[in-house]
Amino acid sequence: MYQSILSQSGFSMERLGNFCAVADAGSIVGAAKGDPVRQSLISRQIRELESFFGVELIRRRGRGLELTEAGHELAAVGRENFKGLADYAARCRGAAWTARIVASNSVATWLVLPRLKTLEKSAGSVRFEIHHEQTREMATATREGIYDIAFTRKDSLGPGLKHAVLGEIGHSLLVPKGLMRAEPKNAAAILGAVPMALPVGGKMRESIERMAEKAGARMNVTVGCSSYLQAAQVLQAGMCAAVLPDTALAALKTTQFHRLPLTDRFTLCLAWSARNADTRPALAGLIQQMKQRMAFGV
Repeated sequence: MYQSILSQSGFSMERLGNFCAVADAGSIVGAAKGDPVRQSLISRQIRELESFFGVELIRRRGRGLELTEAGHELAAVGRENFKGLADYAARCRGAAWTARIVASNSVATWLVLPRLKTLEKSAGSVRFEIHHEQTREMATATREGIYDIAFTRKDSLGPGLKHAVLGEIGHSLLVPKGLMRAEPKNAAAILGAVPMALPVGGKMRESIERMAEKAGARMNVTVGCSSYLQAAQVLQAGMCAAVLPDTALAALKTTQFHRLPLTDRFTLCLAWSARNADTRPALAGLIQQMKQRMAFGV
């Protein structure tokens, strides 16, 4: 089967590799690194691939370009197979292969990174790359082969991905004892009484605002944060109360804070492209290790 496709005019591994480079760079100029001769070559190769497959792979959009649905699919196929070849080459040389992991900053900091050392001992010769994306982007990027493994919310998963549930992550409202001496009876007793560090937007901010409105509390939001890591720093400085995921608790000196568990929870999953894992035995083995070592109590 591979001989029939390679023997036909218009397709080659070089053409596929250059198309993947365009998909990753977002432009022909970026893939060619400003070389006009190479830009011309890559543009011609993409036209040849389009003719070979009989589909449109890219569209011009203003001064840039965007991949069509067929283009996204071909880029995913190309990435997965080139990564499989890179893994094989690394094993032949006795070198480490690379696993690209994507997670939110908070999940990476408080769940993934603390467990990498243990995972490294059982996973063999692997080099980890940890990347950050917004939740809504993780599933798409993993499905397209940009990332190998995603740590993402179950409700963000779409078609084309396999997943394993790792556990449920709850949230807590934490108050420095320097701001409130007595143990608060409920969240409502905190919201209007001490300065708050809250997300600048999103579901958690909306949830806390609804809670305050129901309690008739007027909040003093002193610091707006774009990440839970920022909120944790403000909390540890004793400046404000903050809402944090419960994965952060192990990294905090919890005796310095009052803690009130909230009802907001989400299911965290390990997600990957089945096709990517099928072409990369080392990745499939790493996923099995992660299922065991990254899981936590539900």
